[in-house]
Amino acid sequence: MKLVLFDIDKTLLKGTRGHHLAFSDAFKKVYGVNTDIDIIEHDGMTDQQIIIEVLKKNDIAETVIKSKMTECMALMVDYFSNVIKDEKIIILDGVPELLEELKRNNILLGLVTGNLEAIARAKLIKIGLNHFFKFGGFGSDDVDRSNLVKLAIKRAENNFNFNFDNNVFLAGDTAKDMEAGRKAQVKNIGVATGKYSREQLEAAGADFTVPNLKDKEEFSKIISK
Repeated sequence: MKLVLFDIDKTLLKGTRGHHLAFSDAFKKVYGVNTDIDIIEHDGMTDQQIIIEVLKKNDIAETVIKSKMTECMALMVDYFSNVIKDEKIIILDGVPELLEELKRNNILLGLVTGNLEAIARAKLIKIGLNHFFKFGGFGSDDVDRSNLVKLAIKRAENNFNFNFDNNVFLAGDTAKDMEAGRKAQVKNIGVATGKYSREQLEAAGADFTVPNLKDKEEFSKIISK
């Protein structure tokens, strides 16, 4: 049995402005600062890591940041829940067809995303893809993305009573996805639908690269290796 773990933003979908704004809302309400996540390079970071790095740039001590992390995440979820109905989330080309193909071929599907789980699920429900993913590793689980990969594998193995060994693939669009997969010792598929080119993803640790997820035969060929 094979396991394929997918990133969400810019791998499966795009257009989540409300998620971006949820950070700013929580920063103001919990920490009393007016700031924005774009003051750092956040592509591929977990939500918890983004919170820490942005607030450190605003001279807030890490101990203070972490002491209020649970409250901050809860407020982010509340904010996003209130704006999701107005979000214009777009499924990237080929994604539904690929997921259907993998499911038909008995490939187990999971998530590894820096999003808080409630936010990740809300996005996927909005575009009708949530039913493909029964488990995963989420930004609400850990700060370190590589730990999310390991956690997703553990959840899959516990749910299915199966040891996946070397049969785990991680698909993502950022260098941090590739770095996390490398640390977790899985096979990386770089998907060049974000800001990183295939060459940059390969340099970051991709074992395979694709320009997008339109070619389900090519993707299936990769995971058969």
